[in-house]
Amino acid sequence: MNNFHFTSINFYAVFVAWIIHTASGLLWFQPKLFGNEWSKLTGKELKPAKKWIIPGLAGHLVMILVLVIIIKLAIINNGAGGLLVGLLCWIGFIVPMEIGELIWEKIPFRLFLIRIGNQFIGMGISGFILGTWQ
Repeated sequence: MNNFHFTSINFYAVFVAWIIHTASGLLWFQPKLFGNEWSKLTGKELKPAKKWIIPGLAGHLVMILVLVIIIKLAIINNGAGGLLVGLLCWIGFIVPMEIGELIWEKIPFRLFLIRIGNQFIGMGISGFILGTWQ
């Protein structure tokens, strides 16, 4: 087993990956990108529920912290490896969760693609940052 310690985490990299992951999602759902399509498919206005913003930000931070721990445990120390781990987490965790939305909430397939596309970008970039910036 690897000698992982929390002290080996570069928290500056975690902070930057967290901000970029969050910002990429905000950009992804801008009206000119996928926001209008999301509104059309969900029948909802593109306005956040303000009471959930802090828990949402905390959730993004937890995702980035778990991603950096997985990268450290895998002994990854380069961008390509970090990108690969980020995308493996995406395909192994995010996509199956969203498939549940297809099955149980019967969301349109295009909405599924918008949701997983957002996380593909966010997890990939975050993994790259965390793998590169040790």
